[in-house]
Amino acid sequence: MSERIDYNSNIHDRIAPLYESRHEEIFNPTEQRRISDQLTFAMGSIACCSGAPRVLDFGAGTGNLTRHLLKLGSAVVACDVSAGCLRELEASSDGTACLELSLLNGRDLSQFADASFDMVAVYSVLHHVPDYLAIIDEFVRVVKPGGVIYIDHEVCPAYWEERPQYRDYCQALDRRRQAERVGFWQHLAGISRRKHWWRYLASALWVRLNRVEDEGDIHTHPDDHIEWEQILARMEGGCRILRQQDYLVCRERAVPAVVWDAWRHRCADMRLTVAQRCREQV
Repeated sequence: MSERIDYNSNIHDRIAPLYESRHEEIFNPTEQRRISDQLTFAMGSIACCSGAPRVLDFGAGTGNLTRHLLKLGSAVVACDVSAGCLRELEASSDGTACLELSLLNGRDLSQFADASFDMVAVYSVLHHVPDYLAIIDEFVRVVKPGGVIYIDHEVCPAYWEERPQYRDYCQALDRRRQAERVGFWQHLAGISRRKHWWRYLASALWVRLNRVEDEGDIHTHPDDHIEWEQILARMEGGCRILRQQDYLVCRERAVPAVVWDAWRHRCADMRLTVAQRCREQV
């Protein structure tokens, strides 16, 4: 377990400056709008809060959820195993007093007390955690009764069924990407306009020289993937499910996202679950 945690920490330290450019399935206007809507619902479901909600952004990375949570008026504790990602997050946060950073050990949340958060939010992280079910237990422990657990962007069961509709969608998406491929000089010009572009360029060169493909994913294979039934079983008794949705994540930066819009009602690849901790444990 420790080797996988160390690898996740080290590789994300290296790729932190270009993480957002590597993940167009996250950092595009369509997906960001969906995230904002779902977080608004989740925060509106908190039943234990007076004043600004205290939210734990678990596996915060470079600040995907943190930015939304701050805009929604939360006091955010952003935590991650990667000090490099937290540095990127801090550099983009403009020193807000509503943000606290915390380095994770990758195994538990022992630095946080029981019932110390109004909400725990996690997005595209559980598949990086060696014992992700133990982390679910920790979410239930640190969230207050009446508080909310938000789990998003983990592969849904339908993805592993290899349905023909999803294969057709992937082919349509690939054709669109080929037609919109950005040339080398255009890409270089885009880099030069980035804030802290030299960190981005150094990271990109390191990734290319080392031929990095593995970003520390663990549970992303047919014989080892996120088991949603086990996640729900871990929360059963202590939480009730407020919302569970399977959806097709948008993988297009352009607006409108024409391929996603054509296929989003026909197939799905990700799941969102919002749960509320019971006021009295059963």
